[in-house]
Amino acid sequence: MRPNSTEQLIQSYVSSRDEALREQIIDRHRAMVSSYARKFVRPGVAVDDLIQTGWVAFIGALDRFDPDRGNRFSTYAVHCIVGELKRYLRDKSWGIHVPRHLQEIYGRLGRLREHLQVELGREPTVREMAVALGIGEELLLQAMDAGQAHTLRSLDEEVCNERSGDSVRVRDSVGAPDQRLEAIVEHAPLRQAVAQLDRRDREILRLRYFLGFTQAQVARVLRVSQMHVSRLERRILTRLRSALTPGSVFLPRVGQVRP
Repeated sequence: MRPNSTEQLIQSYVSSRDEALREQIIDRHRAMVSSYARKFVRPGVAVDDLIQTGWVAFIGALDRFDPDRGNRFSTYAVHCIVGELKRYLRDKSWGIHVPRHLQEIYGRLGRLREHLQVELGREPTVREMAVALGIGEELLLQAMDAGQAHTLRSLDEEVCNERSGDSVRVRDSVGAPDQRLEAIVEHAPLRQAVAQLDRRDREILRLRYFLGFTQAQVARVLRVSQMHVSRLERRILTRLRSALTPGSVFLPRVGQVRP
């Protein structure tokens, strides 16, 4: 006679290792495994991966279960499933790779902080938490910093602006490259080359490329012919280009500005 209750099925499977009984046990626990897996759903973690992790833990528990120890299979299986799901989240849900020992310290930190808050009646200091964990303050600070990478934020997630109190998207609070700062580095060789020019050549560059004068206007300022200004400008640009790294042309060619 085939057993009907789940516990009877377990007892029979442990004794016989009958694959048909194994499939019945698995089928009867589908809802339980799925239910516990869904309790651990987090942003960025696929529910299917959690369910698969739960099944790996369940099947492992089924194959290892020993009824002679006095435990019910359901209790043992839930313990194994929950433990495996927690390990999965600890190892897989971090935004970047973090050493295991820092993950473990960070995992203990939340409950410890709550305990110390009740015991001390205030927020515990870093030193007090480090002493309670039996580690150095520097290691604790490393774990706290690493904890910021536990879950990556979506760029569309709304956060509170500390200054205005308004909600803004994460993408709007991310800094962008400062082209002015980049220009300082990029233009350093050019500034050095310009500094080696004489006063008249520097004035021609200032009028042409900073103030936008035409060659005719520069000629009137210097009281020379436009043709002479054109020759001077070509000579100046040739000298600057030869002083710069090949391919790094910071000034426009003569044809790119008004003659």
